[in-house]
Amino acid sequence: MMLSKKEILKTRQILGENDKSMATTFKVLSDVNRYRIFRILVEQPKLSVSTIAQILDISLPLASQHIKILVQANLLQKVRDGKKVFPKIKQDNPFVPAILKTIKQAYKLRVK
Repeated sequence: MMLSKKEILKTRQILGENDKSMATTFKVLSDVNRYRIFRILVEQPKLSVSTIAQILDISLPLASQHIKILVQANLLQKVRDGKKVFPKIKQDNPFVPAILKTIKQAYKLRVK
């Protein structure tokens, strides 16, 4: 189907800055360990980095690096509790509710 120049310009208007943010989010979560960290924190919101590393059977520095990338992508935040710092899902990111809904829906479908 060929679009007219007017239709092309109208369609182009739906593209915006959110596209870059969404693409970055998908890119960050495309790494299986980062996705798993995100998913683990959905189920267990107060885990230390060392516990996450043990669950995933990866080194502490690698887990820390993955968490750093998730923080930079605005998917996680670091929360201090006394002397310890815990990664936590960043609820004020507008993409997070959609990601959580997708994860929950995907795993509901698998269970059936």
